[in-house]
Amino acid sequence: MVMIVKGTNHELIVTSMPVEREQLEAFDNTKWSAINTCPTFGLIRYHMHLRMPGAGRALALEAGHALHECFSFIRLASLMDQMTERGKDAIYIHGLYQYHGTRLFGTERLDHISKQIEPATDLPDVCKRGSVAVLDTSGYYDDPRDKRRTLSNMEESIFAYVNRWRWDHPIWIRDHYDPTSDVGIEIPFELYATLADSTTGVVEHQFRFVGRIDGIHYDGGGRLTIHDNKSASRLSEAWSQSQMTSHQFTGYVVAASHFTGEQINRAQVLGLALPQPRSYEYGGFATESMDRLDYHMRDWVDWIAHTMEVVERYKDNALQAPKFTHSCSRYFRPCMFIPLCYGDDDERNRIMGELELDEWSPLDKTGVLDGVGTE
Repeated sequence: MVMIVKGTNHELIVTSMPVEREQLEAFDNTKWSAINTCPTFGLIRYHMHLRMPGAGRALALEAGHALHECFSFIRLASLMDQMTERGKDAIYIHGLYQYHGTRLFGTERLDHISKQIEPATDLPDVCKRGSVAVLDTSGYYDDPRDKRRTLSNMEESIFAYVNRWRWDHPIWIRDHYDPTSDVGIEIPFELYATLADSTTGVVEHQFRFVGRIDGIHYDGGGRLTIHDNKSASRLSEAWSQSQMTSHQFTGYVVAASHFTGEQINRAQVLGLALPQPRSYEYGGFATESMDRLDYHMRDWVDWIAHTMEVVERYKDNALQAPKFTHSCSRYFRPCMFIPLCYGDDDERNRIMGELELDEWSPLDKTGVLDGVGTE
């Protein structure tokens, strides 16, 4: 399937990956966003894959990853119930659970999760018991310096999430007769993208467009909709409004349309507060639904074209890239590269030589996922 997404002066052609994919650089929403937040930071961290030595644990990303595994299990349990309601036999349902449970968690973890859900009395209980088992085997552990991102707080948030989960929004499945068929649960994608001048047809950039989609569902109106889970310390009106214009979801509906072979132009963001609020000023769970129409696609392609120009100009010398000092503090903590940017040229070159390699890829199942960090 070939998709052509038109911008103002460019068009993005998206299709399946050719065999020589390793020769192409990968770009995902996190990388594009980081480069636009600060070109120096984005290029060093996500193009060169470097970080400051001794930076410590990335607790926000670790916690976000563990929560996303819980979201995956809840979708898996929902899918089992969905297939039961469709009248599928026990052999089919067991095969579906084993195949996709192993894909998501591996054999040993799935065995542990399966034992923990045996005493469950109903579907919400399955999801809660299973999520606790997922957290127990996630590898996440509390940090005494962080009182918000604790396992107990994560359990409480997940229980609140299950209580608000829409069981009536079915999960997309490619083939209802094949238990190993593709389903709309944690979908990694890797697409071949060509950015070309829309007037001359001249190809300017070719790259891998990569990422992960948390879920593909049918909404209450029967429309295919992508789901994206996010966790944050506070789900304010500002948080909700900021989701409406995010380019992340525009890219995801393009990837989901290619994956399913059906046109998708709906997205829903599911926000979960960590920890759950103790007052009613802010809710502990929020959803925001949005369309992605032609003009949103145009804006997305224009944004990509601009970002790729920055990459092309500074990719071989990130220290010469602009330093957007208004973003030296984000999510209430300083950027790791402040010592590098503060120093003179000799100091910058010295620090660059001491940076640690830390490869980033949203396709790496052992790493953190695209955009899953808790604020």
